[in-house]
Amino acid sequence: MTTRRQLLRAMGTGILLASTWPANGQQPAKIPRIGVLWFGNATDLGTLGTTIPGTARFRQRLAELGYVEGKTIVLDMRYADRDTQRLNALARELVASGVDIIVAPAVAASVAARQATSTIPIIMLHAGNPIGAGLIVSLARPGGNVTGTSNILMGGKQVQLLREIVPRLSKLAVLVNPTNAGAPAALAELVDTARSFGISVVIAQVSDLNHFPSAFDKIRNARPNGLFVMTEPMIGGQRPQILEFAAEVRLPVSSDNEYMTRAGGLISYGPDYADHYAMAAEYVDKILRGAKPADLPVQQPRKFELVINLKTAKALGLSIPQSLLLRADEVIQ
Repeated sequence: MTTRRQLLRAMGTGILLASTWPANGQQPAKIPRIGVLWFGNATDLGTLGTTIPGTARFRQRLAELGYVEGKTIVLDMRYADRDTQRLNALARELVASGVDIIVAPAVAASVAARQATSTIPIIMLHAGNPIGAGLIVSLARPGGNVTGTSNILMGGKQVQLLREIVPRLSKLAVLVNPTNAGAPAALAELVDTARSFGISVVIAQVSDLNHFPSAFDKIRNARPNGLFVMTEPMIGGQRPQILEFAAEVRLPVSSDNEYMTRAGGLISYGPDYADHYAMAAEYVDKILRGAKPADLPVQQPRKFELVINLKTAKALGLSIPQSLLLRADEVIQ
């Protein structure tokens, strides 16, 4: 027989248990985990690392949206150290670990993530030619589990800018990774523009780290008077070697990545990549609130930046036109 004291004790225990359970009988909310899949490593300037503007901007925007890292959201950073096989393996690891979303900077990481899952939402960042790479159906209606931001490589604009600094530009070397989905269209535009100005083009292809020595030899033997570097993760990871080679043969370097210019290149014109990471945080927020990647339009770059390195220009004996300096977003003294 149950006594009145036993009944009250049981009721008290029930009240205590109930008081420790969330309101409405719901279980404690699961903290969302965001996997971030990098092709490079944590120290690649301009692409990776907690002190780099892109990653810092991603975290900042998440905070602005109300997320507290480690408490209401968890970031799981994975670095492939510029190894494609490791990139694919890390993508599979993230999927197996049960992350809620995968953020994949650049097209290589986006493709690896998409090959690993067709269900977990993927946010690609500054991916070149995502339609050609098979990541999305269209920018307006991406379909599937991939959305995010795409890149625009304006090859013709690069030729025009370099001509303003090197008026006698007659032969332009281009360092490019032909396996990058965004490269062919930009390269075709560049070649067409160069030919319209009577400039011949020497194309040095690198699809593997072992290809750089032969690419440098090809450029050196061609004796161009300008070098355009079509930046992507693998090429960006070789920035010091590229700039060392260019300084050795006294070649003005143009690129579509501001970090190449800050590190010693001559001029760059390209998207504000840090802005893509702010957009990535916004995609994360929308998806965590229930939006589907298939319904979120892919955004193109919102801002482009022109950066000029006067120190490099002086070292090469080049004079930068005042009209170009006035148009620059940043001039490095």
